[in-house]
Amino acid sequence: MGRDGRAEGDVMDDSFEISAAETELLDVYERLHAILAEHGEELPPFAQRNAIKALAALWQVANGLGRQPGQVYDVGA
Repeated sequence: MGRDGRAEGDVMDDSFEISAAETELLDVYERLHAILAEHGEELPPFAQRNAIKALAALWQVANGLGRQPGQVYDVGA
């Protein structure tokens, strides 16, 4: 059992308040998604691929926090 009584693998719903750190992670997800959507084609191939991998990992965080992160296919994931 982890912080705030959350067990490993628990998916949160709107009844849980997210922490400042979790809010910052969600902000990073949103910012990275915007960068890839707006400038992904301008990045070198290695940078674009790795940014997409990072976005996929942050998508898991957003999903685990009970958010609806949507799909990331529009940015190449």
